[in-house]
Parts: sequence; C-alpha cells; structure tokens
Amino acid sequence: MLTRAGMAMLLLATPAAAQRASVDSVARAAGADYLAAEQGVGLSIGIVRNGKVSTWHFGSIAKGGPAPGDAAAYEIGSIAKTITSLLLARAVVAGKASLDDDVRKYLDGDWPNLAFEGEPMRLLHLANMTSALPDNLPDLSAIKDDPGRFRMARAIAAYDKGDFLADLHKVSLARRPGAEVAHSNVGAQLLIYVVERIYGAPYETLLAREIEKPLGFAAGAAVTGYDAGGVAAATLPREKFGWRYSLADMLRYAALQLDEKDPAVALSHKGTWFTLDKKTWVALNWIVTALPGGGRQLRTSGGTFGFSSVIQLYPERGLGIVLLANRSTPTAQGKLSEIADRIASE
Repeated sequence: MLTRAGMAMLLLATPAAAQRASVDSVARAAGADYLAAEQGVGLSIGIVRNGKVSTWHFGSIAKGGPAPGDAAAYEIGSIAKTITSLLLARAVVAGKASLDDDVRKYLDGDWPNLAFEGEPMRLLHLANMTSALPDNLPDLSAIKDDPGRFRMARAIAAYDKGDFLADLHKVSLARRPGAEVAHSNVGAQLLIYVVERIYGAPYETLLAREIEKPLGFAAGAAVTGYDAGGVAAATLPREKFGWRYSLADMLRYAALQLDEKDPAVALSHKGTWFTLDKKTWVALNWIVTALPGGGRQLRTSGGTFGFSSVIQLYPERGLGIVLLANRSTPTAQGKLSEIADRIASE
C-alpha cells in the first residue's frame, strides 16, 4: 500500500525521471540519425545538468575499431579558443592585462600594420573575432588533391612561431578592428602568443597548470579522424589547434564554464559585439543568443581535418551539452548543434 508520503515522493520524482527518459530517447535517436546522415564513424554526446553527467556513444573510434567511451580522445579544434579566452579573462581579472590593451604592447619590435587608420588592434579584438586579420597563416590554398590533408598537416607542423611572426608583419588590415566579426585562426594563434607573454610561461605549461590538472583531464586512447571523403585524416600538432580531449574532459570544462560566479568565466561570457537587434552577441570566442523564453545559449564549435565538435551552454539552466565526432564534413558542426538544440528542448 502506497502511503501519502510515498505518493508525494513519487510525484516529486516523476518529472525528473520523465525528463531523463526523454533526454535519453532524444540523444539515442539523434546520435543514430547523425551517423546515418553524415556517414559518420563515431560520435560521443554528453550533458552536464546541475553537476550531474550523462553520456552516450555511437559507432567506433576508427573504422572496424571498438566503440568510443568517455575517455576517448578527440581533436576539439576551435573549441580550444575559448580556453585561451578564459586564460586571458583570468589575467584581466588579476590585473595583469586589460582587454583594451594594444596588441603591440605584447610584441617585440615595430608593428604599424596592426592598426587601421589610427585604431590599434586590441586584445579584445583577438578574443571576440573582430581582429580584421586573415583566416589562416600560412596560406595553404595552393595545396590541392590532398586526401586526408597530410601535406597540409606537414606544412602546418613545419611552420613555427618565427615564420608566423614574419608573415604577420606582411599582413595589411582591410578594415577597422572591432567593426566586423570574422573567423580568424591567425587572431587565435596571435592571442596564444600574447597570453604566453602576459603569464611569462609557455602555453602548454599554462594549459596544464590552469586547466588540465585542476579539472582532472585524463583522456585515453586517441580516436582516428576522417575527412569528408571518408579517408583517415592527418592529425594536427597540439599547439596548432590539435588539442585532444575526451568527452569526460570536456564535460568538466563545460561545468567550469557554467559557473558564472567565477569572475573570469563571467567576463568571458560578457557581450562585446552585438547584432542590431541585440539578441545575439559575441563574447570571448563564444556566440551568445538570447532565448525567446528567457536565458541564454552560448555556443562554440570546432572542426579539424578529421573531427567536428560542438559545446552549447545554458547557464540559467545549469545545462551544458558536448558533442564530439570523428569525421569532418561541411555540414557536421551544424548538425551537431541541431542535436544539442533537440536535447536542450527537452
């Protein structure tokens, strides 16, 4: 016989249990649909909701290989830019730098080209994607017929900091920094070098000290990535956006990013460039959207030669969603974001 107390407990538990069941159903269906639509190889989906984690895995870590697990290591691509931005925000909060600082303060020598009509490029512009710098250095557009992008990967690996700075001296800005949002791996790479100068330490040291060790990152076996043609793809050097982390790692990172009581996290989420209707804005390497029902969605994604990834955060709901896939196609990141939207709607 069910007592009144037992009935009350059942009624209280049922909505949460139903929500979990619904999210589980959506995640399982969406993951299977994604692999079929994208001819994908593997996919890992995870959510953290008010500190509680759920994960789902599909396909395999390599063609003919075992299924991925929470520790499988994927390349995260441009998602790493939000880590650099968080390190910058921590430096700003600590009084080591200002977002308004002229970038040239942290570079040796004379850099007249890093200004436009008297307006200097500032640290903010590197972090909010308005630097007006080109997308990529070196320019690899002449490399054709490169299945798996192995020739491109070798060229990137051979291109060191000295090469980068030499080419950066030749760049000419076509518009005022801060005016327009545009993807720029050059801006992101320059921000890494600036952060190294601010902290007085190599970026790898900063990652280990500030992020990886405190959060307990412990990625396991490396996943094989595949290009749009299904060819096993080249890996990128870690320092060239080839950082590999696991679903478990990135869910810990998502939980950190959901804690806006942390002043550096809050700063990195603050709007710095707005659309005319003020409903979408750019924070520090996050795209933020005001949701119709209230609250915000923060989104970032990554794509390398063989991997696609997305993180979406809903701070007011304490919800973070991470998706990692080991195939890179022109539509992969958009479809991963659609899965996150479906999960978030439950």
